[in-house]
Amino acid sequence: MRKSKLIQAQVMNSSEMKRLRELEQENGLLKLLYTDLLQKFSALKDGLIQSEGVC
Repeated sequence: MRKSKLIQAQVMNSSEMKRLRELEQENGLLKLLYTDLLQKFSALKDGLIQSEGVC
């Protein structure tokens, strides 16, 4: 019975590690998307400021 619990713990750890890797990968993608959106927003903002003659 003890072996069974040990194997079950290893499987859970393995699935938890897999989920952690998936979340880290998703987090990296979200960071890239966020950076891209910030750059686009900044470019739009700069374009609006220049077209309004504010700066």
